[in-house]
Amino acid sequence: MKELFRAESIKCDYQLEDYYLSVYQGEIIYIQCVSDKSPECLCDIITGNRKPDQGRIFINEERIKDYNAAFAAGAGIYAASLKDNYEGNQTVAQALAPRKPFYALYSEKKLARRVEEAFKGKEIGLHADDFIFELNGMERKMLSLIRARALGAELIVIPVNGEVVEGKAAIALGALIRDMNREGVTFVIVSCNYSVLAEYAHRIQLLYLGRAVKEWTHGLPSAIQETVLEQLKYGSFFARQGQQGEAERNFTGLYDYEWDVQRSFWEYLRSLRENSREIWDAYLGGEVPEEGVGYYKGTAVVPGNSQDMLFPELSVGENLTIGASKRVNHDRIPFINPRIQRELERRLEEIYHETGQTPGREEDIRNLTGLQRKILSIERVAILRPKIIFLELPYYDVGYAQVGELRSYLSGLVKRKIKVVYFSKTMENMILDCKVIIHTQDGKSAKIDTL
Repeated sequence: MKELFRAESIKCDYQLEDYYLSVYQGEIIYIQCVSDKSPECLCDIITGNRKPDQGRIFINEERIKDYNAAFAAGAGIYAASLKDNYEGNQTVAQALAPRKPFYALYSEKKLARRVEEAFKGKEIGLHADDFIFELNGMERKMLSLIRARALGAELIVIPVNGEVVEGKAAIALGALIRDMNREGVTFVIVSCNYSVLAEYAHRIQLLYLGRAVKEWTHGLPSAIQETVLEQLKYGSFFARQGQQGEAERNFTGLYDYEWDVQRSFWEYLRSLRENSREIWDAYLGGEVPEEGVGYYKGTAVVPGNSQDMLFPELSVGENLTIGASKRVNHDRIPFINPRIQRELERRLEEIYHETGQTPGREEDIRNLTGLQRKILSIERVAILRPKIIFLELPYYDVGYAQVGELRSYLSGLVKRKIKVVYFSKTMENMILDCKVIIHTQDGKSAKIDTL
């Protein structure tokens, strides 16, 4: 079997340490990293967008001393970002068109015909003349894989970090990956948390402290042992993630396999409240703030990208209190009382230490870890003392090894008399966390599951 890519003894800024990876033609490889930083670094190394501090790169079994993005593209190695990077006024055919000089002859009809031929025989509900703005999140993710193939990719790297690839989207993407793999495309899927795409892999690698410490090889995706997937889902092979016993399940879960997370979290909550009012009143309660508003009358809403909504130009303390000016000063003017702000900063430090973090007096939020940023983004509304807090996909942007620490923080909110409710498209963490799980279908038809 032909070796397309090999990395030997790679060292890169403490994110990869004596790392080894060999990729053969026709493989689907799934790599799960304990660190939340290693996946990005690894993807950049494979696609030539970052030079390692040490180590060697081989392409088609030949060592490449000056490996870069241009060389990688020439060898058919591309990254397929699952983020939404398209222009809404483009058609699918235009999005898939290879880049050409402005003076090149262009036939929209011929292009559309070639795109339709590429879709033929595949279970893809896309058409060449569909506009990008008409596509849902699942279809846009599928388009990114098809686009990489249209550019001539033989090896496609898929970074899953920070992207929701679960539920219907995961099944559709998995089917497309398997279909493209039968046509000869090789895949490397990289994530810091468990993804159901692992179930489509021929080979699984666990990366711990920058090193490839465990690997499983199977002839067929269906042959991957369930015990391996269970360990990838629920905990590190070296340190359990603080799994809770049944008595400690103190959250409420909102599970919806079909909901497209490209739609807003507020829209989901409004749909649930309007279509299942009895269940809402019995198990949840409270009002839903207006679109984009994080707090209203005792109800707090934290979207999945909350850590990206912090203000980098403000200090940690200012980010913490900016939304709570009416509570942290003695009058109604938008002025933050310095004494109370210092007290809240001190309390935040205590929270970080309680969850295993040691930030010290850090002022710049850009120097915080992913977990610290996530906690800060939640604490901004928690200090308002809401009765209930709704969280969208709280574990998604947190490193594999830090899930237990975030769980500990959320349990601390319960001790502060705040009801914690979170939305997810998978059941793995909910089984550990939740005493009640509310199942919905596209935001409707709520049903209760008590654990």
